[in-house]
Amino acid sequence: MSDIDWWVWLIIALVVVALIAGLIAASRAAKRKKEEQRIQHDQEQREKAALLREDAKLTSVDIKRREADALAAKADAEEARIAAEELERRAEENRLEAEHTRSAVDERLLEADRVDPDVDVDADRKDQR
Repeated sequence: MSDIDWWVWLIIALVVVALIAGLIAASRAAKRKKEEQRIQHDQEQREKAALLREDAKLTSVDIKRREADALAAKADAEEARIAAEELERRAEENRLEAEHTRSAVDERLLEADRVDPDVDVDADRKDQR
């Protein structure tokens, strides 16, 4: 130790302590920066999740509207089907009534021909053969 003065050892010790303190400070700064980045990343993820939830909520509202529209369309179709069945029923009733009326008219004409002395019913039958 005689070759190196005490103050040189003191400077070396101070430099070593300063280096250790610098390394500790740098390590703490790196940890702090890493924690801040994690916090920032977490916040970004929370914001992204909130946007996804909002989008899902809006889509859910749209889905409910479409489902309601589909149910309304189905109800309209059912109503139209019932109305069409009613029209078919009326058409069949009118056809049957017309057929019945035609038969009654044909019977009246035959009766008129039988009653009319100027009509030869037997000759008409022969012409039809």
